[in-house]
Order: sequence, then C-alpha cells, then structure tokens
Amino acid sequence: MNSKERFDLVARNTAEILTREELRKLLEEKKSPIAYVGYAPTGRLHAGHLIPILKIGDFLKAGFKFKFLIANLHAHLDDRKSPWHLLDARSIYYEEIVKGVFESLKIDTSGLGFIRGSDFQLTSEYISDVLRMSTELTTKRALHSASEVCRIENPKVSTLIYPIMQALDEQYLDVDVQYGGMDQRKILVMAREYLPKLSYKSRVEVMTPLLPGLTGGKMSASDAKSKIDLLDDEKEVARKVNSAYCKEGEVKDNGVLAFCEYFLFPYKGKLKIERAKRFGGDINYNNFSELKKDFAVKKLHPMDLKQSVSRELNTILEPVRRKFEKKEKLLKEAYP
Repeated sequence: MNSKERFDLVARNTAEILTREELRKLLEEKKSPIAYVGYAPTGRLHAGHLIPILKIGDFLKAGFKFKFLIANLHAHLDDRKSPWHLLDARSIYYEEIVKGVFESLKIDTSGLGFIRGSDFQLTSEYISDVLRMSTELTTKRALHSASEVCRIENPKVSTLIYPIMQALDEQYLDVDVQYGGMDQRKILVMAREYLPKLSYKSRVEVMTPLLPGLTGGKMSASDAKSKIDLLDDEKEVARKVNSAYCKEGEVKDNGVLAFCEYFLFPYKGKLKIERAKRFGGDINYNNFSELKKDFAVKKLHPMDLKQSVSRELNTILEPVRRKFEKKEKLLKEAYP
C-alpha cells in the first residue's frame, strides 16, 4: 500500500483533518507512524462508538501503530461523571468491550495497545507540564476548549485542567496523530497552538463526524431512547431501530441513514434489503449513494431499511453479547 492509498484510507469519512498536508507528509516519511484516541470511561458504550472503532481499523490497515488511551482520570475530572471508586472497573469494561468489537469486526489488532491515563499522568514530569501550560492558557480559552466535551455549567477547576491534560497526552504518548470526534475539535485546535509554547511539536488531528441519535440530533449515552447499548439484546436492538426517527424521504438528521453511511458501507461495502416481492423484492446496494438516492425519492421504505440495519447490527453485536455473558460481575462492579 503506497502513501496515497494509506492517506485515502485514514481520510475516508472524516469531517476534518488538521492538516491534510501534514498527514500526507507524515505518511510519506514514516512507515509506521503512531496515532491514539482517548476514551474517558464514563457511561456504557453505544452503537455510535462503532464508527470510531472502525476508523481505528483504518489506521491499523494503513500501517499505523495505535494507542487506545483509557482516560480514567479525565472521567473523574469531568464533573465526576465516573466516581473515583468505579474508575478501575469501568476502565476494565471499556477495554474488554472495545476488544470484543474489534474481534467481531475481524480487525487485525496486532498494532493496537491499551494504556490508562493514570499510568503516566501522575508522574512529576507530567504534572510539571500541566502547571507550565496552565500559565499559558487563559481560563476563557480553557473553558472554550472544553465546552463541547465537559459540563461547563458552574464549572469546577477540573474542567479547566481537562483540556490541558488532553493536549499533553499527545506528547507523553509520543504520537504523531490524535484521533477524535468533531466534539473534540476545540481541544485539538488548542493542543496544536499550545504544545509549541512548551517547546513540543504540534500533531496531526483527525476528526470524524458524530452519529445522529435514533431520535435525531446527537447520539447521547445519557439518553436511553437515542442510543443502542452495545450489550442490548437482539429484540431490544430491533425495537430501538424500528422506533428510530427515519421519516420517509427525509435524509437530514436521520440516524439510520447515518449509520449506513459511516459504518455499514465502510465496513461491508454493501447492504442487502430484504423485502416481499409485492414491495419490489430484495435489492442489493453496493454503495451508500445509491441507497440514499432511493430513500430520498421514496423508492426505499424506512421499515425495509430499518429491518436490514437491525439484522446487520445484531450480527455484529452477538459475539460481544456472548463475551459479556461471562462478565456479569464486571458489569455490576462498573455500573452498580
């Protein structure tokens, strides 16, 4: 795979790359660059997280070494979304369920490693750099950076520390690229600007769009109606998909279509719609644009689409559910 093919793989279905030119140069100069993503172990993972997990697969296929940071300290800094005494159990849950999804998707993870924030964020060198960056960053800029990620109503001091640590993680994990969702953009831009003030290099930032929830708008872990838990049973997955907002002919804020565009087609490259002969019979789509076009002109009915998406999603989640049948104790410890 040449550098252009590697670039196209990493760049597909992204919302923004800071900058594309820097990523191209990186791939031309390095055979095995290093990237990372940070996950704060707060709520249970939902179907929206299948998109970044699949994107990590793109990084791995493109020859990257990849570090999956379980940002356990960040989970507490963000207004104590995870109580201190639950951080260990939730960190284990996050690692195990992410590994389960990778296994189900049959992604080669030989270049993937997991690390916890507490493994390096409590060292004297790291804390010294947190203090150094805090003298460069205004409270206004820190709050602005954290505004899409943290709770900022009557913010705690920890909210100001959160983006500083995320910026420094790039340096202490010794990576070339940070990957995140578009909700991370303000922090990633801040990192590019402020790391050089500490004589550290800025990194490439790769961002993917956020999957709309089943009720329209952003999918949220705190809204049970808008998300499909990765451990929901088969009937619950079908029920949630069937009740999703997916108005006939309407493509905007359509979570079912978005799931097809950013996950199913990048993963499988096709989607089979099964339907009775009186409704046109089965149809195979080999790219998303064809499916979107048919949906927009009402050649594809929402219920037929939902049933196919539900079937595909349950096929992916079934091995993950089986894995966690043996981990009921862990789930109770992580989410009592």
